[in-house]
Amino acid sequence: MASIGWIDFSTNDRNRVGSVLDLLPPEGMVDELGMGTIRDALANQLFPGISTIQTRAKYFFIIPYILYDYQASKPAQRRGKTPSKFLEDREYEIMWALAEQYEYQEGNGVIGISKHKPNKIVRRPSAIYWNGLYTYQFINTNGLAADSFLRQSVNPSMETLLSSVQQGDDRTGDDADAEHENVFKIRVSPKLSWSENLTLDLDKDEAEFFQDRILSIAKSKLIAELLQQDKLWKIFIQAENFMQFAKAALSLPLSDKLKAMLILAHDFSELMYGAHLAYNCQLHHKVFNSDYFDEDFQEWIDSIEDNMLDYSNFNPDILTANRESTKRFVQDWWKQTQNGFQNVKKRDALIEQQEAMVKGGKARLRWKKTDDVKEDKWLGLRHFDYRFFQARTILKDIRTGINK
Repeated sequence: MASIGWIDFSTNDRNRVGSVLDLLPPEGMVDELGMGTIRDALANQLFPGISTIQTRAKYFFIIPYILYDYQASKPAQRRGKTPSKFLEDREYEIMWALAEQYEYQEGNGVIGISKHKPNKIVRRPSAIYWNGLYTYQFINTNGLAADSFLRQSVNPSMETLLSSVQQGDDRTGDDADAEHENVFKIRVSPKLSWSENLTLDLDKDEAEFFQDRILSIAKSKLIAELLQQDKLWKIFIQAENFMQFAKAALSLPLSDKLKAMLILAHDFSELMYGAHLAYNCQLHHKVFNSDYFDEDFQEWIDSIEDNMLDYSNFNPDILTANRESTKRFVQDWWKQTQNGFQNVKKRDALIEQQEAMVKGGKARLRWKKTDDVKEDKWLGLRHFDYRFFQARTILKDIRTGINK
Protein backbone atom coordinates (compact mmCIF):
# COMPACT_ATOMS: atom_id res chain seq x y z
CA MET A 1 0.00 0.00 0.00
CA ALA A 2 1.39 3.41 -0.97
CA SER A 3 1.69 6.08 1.71
CA ILE A 4 3.04 9.60 2.15
CA GLY A 5 4.98 11.28 4.90
CA TRP A 6 6.37 14.71 5.67
CA ILE A 7 8.68 16.58 7.98
CA ASP A 8 7.23 19.75 9.48
CA PHE A 9 9.43 22.48 10.92
CA SER A 10 6.73 24.61 12.56
CA THR A 11 3.11 24.64 13.70
CA ASN A 12 2.20 26.52 10.52
CA ASP A 13 3.75 23.77 8.38
CA ARG A 14 1.84 21.11 10.29
CA ASN A 15 -1.45 23.00 10.01
CA ARG A 16 -0.98 23.47 6.26
CA VAL A 17 -0.56 19.73 5.79
CA GLY A 18 -3.57 19.08 8.00
CA SER A 19 -5.66 21.48 5.93
CA VAL A 20 -4.77 19.55 2.79
CA LEU A 21 -5.59 16.22 4.43
CA ASP A 22 -9.00 17.57 5.45
CA LEU A 23 -9.81 18.05 1.78
CA LEU A 24 -9.29 14.36 1.04
CA PRO A 25 -12.64 12.53 1.34
CA PRO A 26 -12.87 8.94 2.56
CA GLU A 27 -11.89 6.16 0.17
CA GLY A 28 -14.38 5.80 -2.66
CA MET A 29 -15.76 9.31 -2.08
CA VAL A 30 -13.40 11.38 -4.23
CA ASP A 31 -14.99 14.47 -5.81
CA GLU A 32 -14.24 13.52 -9.42
CA LEU A 33 -16.44 16.19 -11.01
CA GLY A 34 -15.65 19.14 -8.72
CA MET A 35 -19.09 19.54 -7.18
CA GLY A 36 -17.71 19.93 -3.66
CA THR A 37 -17.61 23.72 -3.72
CA ILE A 38 -21.30 24.05 -4.61
CA ARG A 39 -22.22 21.34 -2.10
CA ASP A 40 -20.25 23.12 0.64
CA ALA A 41 -21.82 26.50 -0.17
CA LEU A 42 -25.26 24.95 0.29
CA ALA A 43 -24.14 23.21 3.49
CA ASN A 44 -22.95 26.56 4.86
CA GLN A 45 -26.44 27.94 4.34
CA LEU A 46 -28.05 25.00 6.11
CA PHE A 47 -25.52 24.36 8.88
CA PRO A 48 -23.12 27.32 9.23
CA GLY A 49 -20.08 26.70 11.41
CA ILE A 50 -20.37 22.92 11.16
CA SER A 51 -17.75 20.85 9.34
CA THR A 52 -17.50 17.22 8.33
CA ILE A 53 -14.71 16.49 10.83
CA GLN A 54 -16.36 17.93 13.94
CA THR A 55 -17.38 15.24 16.39
CA ARG A 56 -18.99 16.72 19.53
CA ALA A 57 -20.31 20.10 20.68
CA LYS A 58 -18.08 20.14 23.76
CA TYR A 59 -15.03 21.06 21.71
CA PHE A 60 -16.64 24.44 21.01
CA PHE A 61 -16.05 25.08 24.73
CA ILE A 62 -12.80 23.24 25.37
CA ILE A 63 -10.78 25.48 23.05
CA PRO A 64 -11.89 28.83 24.55
CA TYR A 65 -11.59 27.35 28.06
CA ILE A 66 -7.93 26.54 27.41
CA LEU A 67 -7.28 30.06 26.11
CA TYR A 68 -9.16 31.52 29.07
CA ASP A 69 -6.82 29.62 31.40
CA TYR A 70 -3.82 31.08 29.60
CA GLN A 71 -4.97 34.67 29.82
CA ALA A 72 -6.03 34.17 33.46
CA SER A 73 -2.66 32.75 34.47
CA LYS A 74 0.03 34.87 36.11
CA PRO A 75 2.84 36.27 33.92
CA ALA A 76 5.37 34.00 35.64
CA GLN A 77 3.29 30.95 34.62
CA ARG A 78 3.23 32.07 30.99
CA ARG A 79 6.94 32.84 30.72
CA GLY A 80 8.61 31.00 27.89
CA LYS A 81 5.33 29.64 26.49
CA THR A 82 3.37 31.29 23.69
CA PRO A 83 -0.43 31.02 23.57
CA SER A 84 -0.12 28.67 20.58
CA LYS A 85 2.24 26.37 22.46
CA PHE A 86 0.09 26.49 25.60
CA LEU A 87 -2.99 25.62 23.53
CA GLU A 88 -1.21 22.76 21.79
CA ASP A 89 0.13 21.24 25.01
CA ARG A 90 -3.21 21.45 26.79
CA GLU A 91 -5.10 20.01 23.82
CA TYR A 92 -2.90 16.93 23.90
CA GLU A 93 -3.20 16.55 27.66
CA ILE A 94 -6.98 16.70 27.33
CA MET A 95 -6.95 14.33 24.34
CA TRP A 96 -5.03 11.69 26.27
CA ALA A 97 -7.26 12.17 29.33
CA LEU A 98 -10.46 11.84 27.27
CA ALA A 99 -9.12 8.78 25.44
CA GLU A 100 -8.53 7.14 28.79
CA GLN A 101 -11.86 8.35 30.17
CA TYR A 102 -13.68 6.72 27.23
CA GLU A 103 -11.44 3.63 27.36
CA TYR A 104 -10.10 4.20 23.83
CA GLN A 105 -13.45 3.12 22.36
CA GLU A 106 -14.49 4.55 19.00
CA GLY A 107 -17.92 6.13 18.64
CA ASN A 108 -17.82 8.61 21.52
CA GLY A 109 -16.57 11.54 19.47
CA VAL A 110 -13.16 11.87 21.13
CA ILE A 111 -10.68 13.33 18.66
CA GLY A 112 -7.57 11.14 18.85
CA ILE A 113 -9.38 8.38 20.77
CA SER A 114 -6.80 5.75 19.76
CA LYS A 115 -3.79 7.77 20.93
CA HIS A 116 -1.89 6.82 24.06
CA LYS A 117 0.52 9.33 25.55
CA PRO A 118 2.81 10.63 23.99
CA ASN A 119 1.33 9.88 20.52
CA LYS A 120 -0.15 12.89 18.73
CA ILE A 121 -2.42 13.73 15.80
CA VAL A 122 -2.11 15.94 12.72
CA ARG A 123 -5.30 17.98 13.17
CA ARG A 124 -6.02 19.15 16.69
CA PRO A 125 -9.51 20.25 17.79
CA SER A 126 -8.50 23.93 17.67
CA ALA A 127 -7.92 23.64 13.91
CA ILE A 128 -11.08 21.60 13.33
CA TYR A 129 -13.36 23.94 15.29
CA TRP A 130 -11.70 27.31 14.69
CA ASN A 131 -14.05 28.49 11.95
CA GLY A 132 -17.07 27.39 13.98
CA LEU A 133 -15.78 29.29 17.03
CA TYR A 134 -15.65 32.43 14.91
CA THR A 135 -18.99 31.77 13.22
CA TYR A 136 -20.81 31.55 16.56
CA GLN A 137 -18.60 34.14 18.24
CA PHE A 138 -17.32 31.98 21.07
CA ILE A 139 -14.12 33.86 20.25
CA ASN A 140 -14.01 36.99 18.12
CA THR A 141 -11.08 36.06 15.89
CA ASN A 142 -11.83 38.66 13.18
CA GLY A 143 -11.59 35.76 10.74
CA LEU A 144 -7.88 35.17 11.39
CA ALA A 145 -6.31 31.71 11.47
CA ALA A 146 -5.52 30.41 14.96
CA ASP A 147 -1.77 31.08 14.99
CA SER A 148 -2.15 34.57 13.49
CA PHE A 149 -4.93 35.49 15.90
CA LEU A 150 -3.09 34.28 19.00
CA ARG A 151 0.14 35.96 17.96
CA GLN A 152 -1.60 39.27 17.22
CA SER A 153 -3.59 39.13 20.46
CA VAL A 154 -0.49 39.08 22.65
CA ASN A 155 1.61 41.27 20.32
CA PRO A 156 -0.90 43.88 19.09
CA SER A 157 0.04 46.25 16.31
CA MET A 158 0.39 49.98 17.01
CA GLU A 159 -2.86 50.51 15.11
CA THR A 160 -4.67 48.11 17.47
CA LEU A 161 -3.17 49.78 20.55
CA LEU A 162 -4.20 53.24 19.36
CA SER A 163 -7.69 51.96 18.62
CA SER A 164 -7.96 50.61 22.17
CA VAL A 165 -6.82 53.92 23.66
CA GLN A 166 -9.24 55.90 21.53
CA GLN A 167 -12.16 53.70 22.56
CA GLY A 168 -11.34 54.21 26.23
CA ASP A 169 -14.19 53.50 28.58
CA ASP A 170 -16.71 53.38 25.74
CA ARG A 171 -15.69 49.88 24.71
CA THR A 172 -18.29 47.16 25.05
CA GLY A 173 -17.63 44.90 28.01
CA ASP A 174 -16.74 41.50 26.60
CA ASP A 175 -14.40 40.58 29.45
CA ALA A 176 -15.10 37.12 30.73
CA ASP A 177 -13.43 38.09 34.02
CA ALA A 178 -12.88 41.63 35.28
CA GLU A 179 -9.68 40.56 37.06
CA HIS A 180 -7.69 40.09 33.84
CA GLU A 181 -7.70 41.46 30.34
CA ASN A 182 -9.70 39.43 27.86
CA VAL A 183 -7.02 39.55 25.16
CA PHE A 184 -8.55 36.65 23.22
CA LYS A 185 -12.04 38.19 23.15
CA ILE A 186 -13.58 35.05 24.64
CA ARG A 187 -17.36 35.17 25.11
CA VAL A 188 -17.67 32.13 27.37
CA SER A 189 -15.85 31.45 30.64
CA PRO A 190 -15.30 28.06 32.31
CA LYS A 191 -16.18 26.88 35.76
CA LEU A 192 -13.32 26.33 38.18
CA SER A 193 -11.52 23.02 37.64
CA TRP A 194 -13.43 22.53 34.38
CA SER A 195 -10.94 19.96 33.08
CA GLU A 196 -11.19 17.59 36.06
CA ASN A 197 -13.18 14.43 35.27
CA LEU A 198 -13.91 15.95 31.87
CA THR A 199 -16.44 14.32 29.53
CA LEU A 200 -17.84 15.42 26.18
CA ASP A 201 -21.32 16.05 27.55
CA LEU A 202 -22.51 19.65 27.75
CA ASP A 203 -23.80 20.93 31.07
CA LYS A 204 -27.01 22.94 31.09
CA ASP A 205 -25.30 26.36 31.04
CA GLU A 206 -23.11 25.39 28.10
CA ALA A 207 -26.03 23.97 26.13
CA GLU A 208 -28.13 27.08 26.72
CA PHE A 209 -25.23 29.34 25.74
CA PHE A 210 -24.66 27.42 22.49
CA GLN A 211 -28.37 27.45 21.70
CA ASP A 212 -28.46 31.21 22.20
CA ARG A 213 -25.47 31.64 19.89
CA ILE A 214 -27.14 29.62 17.13
CA LEU A 215 -30.52 31.30 17.47
CA SER A 216 -29.02 34.79 17.34
CA ILE A 217 -26.36 34.25 14.65
CA ALA A 218 -28.00 31.64 12.39
CA LYS A 219 -31.54 32.92 12.76
CA SER A 220 -34.03 31.35 10.31
CA LYS A 221 -31.44 28.87 9.01
CA LEU A 222 -32.10 25.14 9.29
CA ILE A 223 -29.71 24.67 12.23
CA ALA A 224 -31.65 27.23 14.28
CA GLU A 225 -35.07 25.92 13.31
CA LEU A 226 -34.05 22.44 14.47
CA LEU A 227 -33.57 23.84 17.97
CA GLN A 228 -36.95 25.55 17.98
CA GLN A 229 -39.31 23.17 16.19
CA ASP A 230 -39.78 19.82 17.89
CA LYS A 231 -41.66 18.30 14.96
CA LEU A 232 -38.85 19.26 12.59
CA TRP A 233 -36.31 17.83 15.02
CA LYS A 234 -38.21 14.55 15.21
CA ILE A 235 -38.07 14.20 11.42
CA PHE A 236 -34.38 15.12 11.49
CA ILE A 237 -33.33 12.45 13.98
CA GLN A 238 -35.46 9.77 12.32
CA ALA A 239 -34.28 10.42 8.76
CA GLU A 240 -31.67 8.11 7.29
CA ASN A 241 -30.04 10.87 5.26
CA PHE A 242 -30.46 14.47 4.12
CA MET A 243 -32.50 13.58 1.04
CA GLN A 244 -35.09 11.72 3.09
CA PHE A 245 -35.19 14.51 5.67
CA ALA A 246 -35.66 17.33 3.14
CA LYS A 247 -38.58 15.58 1.48
CA ALA A 248 -40.33 14.87 4.79
CA ALA A 249 -39.63 18.33 6.24
CA LEU A 250 -41.62 20.10 3.53
CA SER A 251 -44.83 18.83 5.11
CA LEU A 252 -44.24 21.23 8.03
CA PRO A 253 -45.04 24.99 8.11
CA LEU A 254 -41.52 26.28 7.38
CA SER A 255 -40.60 29.71 6.07
CA ASP A 256 -40.58 30.15 2.31
CA LYS A 257 -36.84 30.87 2.41
CA LEU A 258 -36.02 27.68 4.32
CA LYS A 259 -38.28 25.58 2.11
CA ALA A 260 -36.59 26.98 -0.98
CA MET A 261 -33.14 26.15 0.44
CA LEU A 262 -34.14 22.58 1.29
CA ILE A 263 -35.61 22.08 -2.18
CA LEU A 264 -32.54 23.54 -3.89
CA ALA A 265 -30.11 21.39 -1.89
CA HIS A 266 -32.19 18.25 -2.42
CA ASP A 267 -32.66 18.78 -6.15
CA PHE A 268 -29.04 19.72 -6.80
CA SER A 269 -28.01 16.51 -5.04
CA GLU A 270 -30.40 14.46 -7.17
CA LEU A 271 -29.25 16.15 -10.38
CA MET A 272 -25.57 15.55 -9.64
CA TYR A 273 -26.22 11.94 -8.66
CA GLY A 274 -27.09 11.46 -12.32
CA ALA A 275 -23.80 13.04 -13.40
CA HIS A 276 -21.82 10.68 -11.19
CA LEU A 277 -23.87 7.78 -12.52
CA ALA A 278 -22.92 8.83 -16.06
CA TYR A 279 -19.27 9.07 -15.02
CA ASN A 280 -19.34 5.45 -13.82
CA CYS A 281 -21.14 4.36 -16.99
CA GLN A 282 -18.40 5.92 -19.09
CA LEU A 283 -15.59 4.42 -17.00
CA HIS A 284 -17.03 0.93 -17.35
CA HIS A 285 -17.50 1.29 -21.10
CA LYS A 286 -13.94 2.51 -21.50
CA VAL A 287 -12.15 0.07 -19.18
CA PHE A 288 -14.26 -3.10 -19.27
CA ASN A 289 -16.53 -2.60 -22.29
CA SER A 290 -19.30 -3.11 -19.75
CA ASP A 291 -22.79 -1.62 -19.51
CA TYR A 292 -23.02 -2.40 -15.78
CA PHE A 293 -24.36 1.05 -14.76
CA ASP A 294 -26.33 1.81 -17.94
CA GLU A 295 -29.62 0.50 -16.63
CA ASP A 296 -29.27 2.57 -13.46
CA PHE A 297 -28.67 5.69 -15.52
CA GLN A 298 -31.72 5.06 -17.69
CA GLU A 299 -33.82 4.53 -14.59
CA TRP A 300 -32.50 7.83 -13.22
CA ILE A 301 -33.51 9.65 -16.43
CA ASP A 302 -36.98 8.12 -16.36
CA SER A 303 -37.62 9.11 -12.73
CA ILE A 304 -35.80 12.45 -12.41
CA GLU A 305 -38.96 14.58 -12.65
CA ASP A 306 -40.58 12.61 -9.84
CA ASN A 307 -37.43 12.38 -7.72
CA MET A 308 -36.70 16.10 -7.71
CA LEU A 309 -38.92 18.08 -5.35
CA ASP A 310 -39.48 20.96 -7.78
CA TYR A 311 -38.25 19.88 -11.18
CA SER A 312 -40.09 22.57 -13.15
CA ASN A 313 -38.62 25.45 -11.14
CA PHE A 314 -35.04 24.24 -10.66
CA ASN A 315 -32.62 27.05 -11.56
CA PRO A 316 -28.88 26.22 -11.67
CA ASP A 317 -28.02 29.91 -12.16
CA ILE A 318 -28.49 30.65 -8.45
CA LEU A 319 -25.87 28.09 -7.37
CA THR A 320 -22.49 29.34 -6.17
CA ALA A 321 -19.28 27.81 -7.55
CA ASN A 322 -15.64 28.82 -7.26
CA ARG A 323 -15.05 28.09 -10.95
CA GLU A 324 -17.09 29.44 -13.81
CA SER A 325 -16.45 26.18 -15.67
CA THR A 326 -18.11 24.22 -12.85
CA LYS A 327 -21.18 26.41 -12.99
CA ARG A 328 -21.35 26.00 -16.77
CA PHE A 329 -21.11 22.25 -16.37
CA VAL A 330 -24.12 22.20 -14.03
CA GLN A 331 -26.07 24.42 -16.44
CA ASP A 332 -25.20 22.20 -19.42
CA TRP A 333 -25.96 19.04 -17.47
CA TRP A 334 -29.35 20.45 -16.52
CA LYS A 335 -30.14 21.26 -20.16
CA GLN A 336 -29.24 17.75 -21.27
CA THR A 337 -31.31 16.32 -18.40
CA GLN A 338 -34.36 18.24 -19.60
CA ASN A 339 -33.80 16.86 -23.11
CA GLY A 340 -33.56 13.30 -21.82
CA PHE A 341 -29.91 12.84 -22.90
CA GLN A 342 -30.85 12.00 -26.46
CA ASN A 343 -27.21 12.30 -27.53
CA VAL A 344 -25.02 9.97 -25.42
CA LYS A 345 -21.81 11.20 -27.10
CA LYS A 346 -22.64 14.74 -26.06
CA ARG A 347 -23.26 13.54 -22.50
CA ASP A 348 -19.94 11.69 -22.41
CA ALA A 349 -18.03 14.65 -23.84
CA LEU A 350 -19.45 16.89 -21.12
CA ILE A 351 -18.46 14.47 -18.35
CA GLU A 352 -14.98 13.92 -19.78
CA GLN A 353 -14.34 17.66 -20.12
CA GLN A 354 -15.45 18.37 -16.56
CA GLU A 355 -13.27 15.64 -15.05
CA ALA A 356 -10.29 16.92 -17.05
CA MET A 357 -10.91 20.48 -15.80
CA VAL A 358 -11.00 19.25 -12.20
CA LYS A 359 -8.24 16.64 -12.18
CA GLY A 360 -5.92 17.76 -14.95
CA GLY A 361 -3.34 15.11 -15.85
CA LYS A 362 -4.89 12.67 -13.38
CA ALA A 363 -8.21 12.52 -15.23
CA ARG A 364 -9.20 8.89 -15.77
CA LEU A 365 -11.33 9.37 -18.86
CA ARG A 366 -9.11 11.68 -20.89
CA TRP A 367 -5.71 10.33 -19.91
CA LYS A 368 -6.62 6.70 -19.21
CA LYS A 369 -5.53 6.86 -15.56
CA THR A 370 -7.71 3.85 -14.78
CA ASP A 371 -5.50 1.53 -12.74
CA ASP A 372 -7.76 1.94 -9.70
CA VAL A 373 -11.02 1.34 -11.58
CA LYS A 374 -12.62 -1.95 -10.52
CA GLU A 375 -15.30 -3.78 -12.42
CA ASP A 376 -18.84 -3.33 -11.09
CA LYS A 377 -17.56 -0.90 -8.40
CA TRP A 378 -18.70 2.70 -8.00
CA LEU A 379 -16.19 5.58 -8.02
CA GLY A 380 -16.90 9.08 -6.72
CA LEU A 381 -19.75 10.79 -4.91
CA ARG A 382 -23.37 9.76 -4.74
CA HIS A 383 -26.05 11.90 -3.06
CA PHE A 384 -24.85 14.79 -0.90
CA ASP A 385 -25.53 14.91 2.85
CA TYR A 386 -24.47 18.53 3.46
CA ARG A 387 -22.95 17.74 6.93
CA PHE A 388 -26.29 16.26 7.99
CA PHE A 389 -24.84 13.72 10.41
CA GLN A 390 -22.31 16.06 12.01
CA ALA A 391 -25.00 18.69 12.60
CA ARG A 392 -27.28 16.06 14.12
CA THR A 393 -24.60 15.09 16.65
CA ILE A 394 -23.86 18.72 17.61
CA LEU A 395 -27.55 19.59 17.98
CA LYS A 396 -28.27 16.41 19.91
CA ASP A 397 -25.55 17.39 22.41
CA ILE A 398 -27.16 20.81 22.83
CA ARG A 399 -30.70 19.48 23.23
CA THR A 400 -29.57 16.80 25.69
CA GLY A 401 -27.72 19.40 27.78
CA ILE A 402 -30.69 21.75 27.89
CA ASN A 403 -32.99 18.98 29.10
CA LYS A 404 -30.74 18.02 32.04
